[in-house]
Amino acid sequence: MVAKVSSAVPRLVLTMFTHNRCQLCVNAKEALEQVRRQVPFEMAEVDIRKPENSKWFDEYKHDVPVIHANGKFLLWHRVDVQKTVSMLQQILANNSN
Repeated sequence: MVAKVSSAVPRLVLTMFTHNRCQLCVNAKEALEQVRRQVPFEMAEVDIRKPENSKWFDEYKHDVPVIHANGKFLLWHRVDVQKTVSMLQQILANNSN
């Protein structure tokens, strides 16, 4: 019997907390597309103004965009492409150990 060795690549999921009248969020999305070219990730968006997201509205109403990586706070307001790439690479390195 041969044991299978997992070759799974660590998964990275970013969640952006946003709303539809947020210019910083538009800018952040554009920057994150540049980041994605260097570090692949999946992206989810949470509209904090929807009633089912009231918890996030209470927490982030003055701070969008807020980005979480794999469920943990990563950054807010502005996305610096190189710093974000470095932070995500560090997360992936820690997840693969």
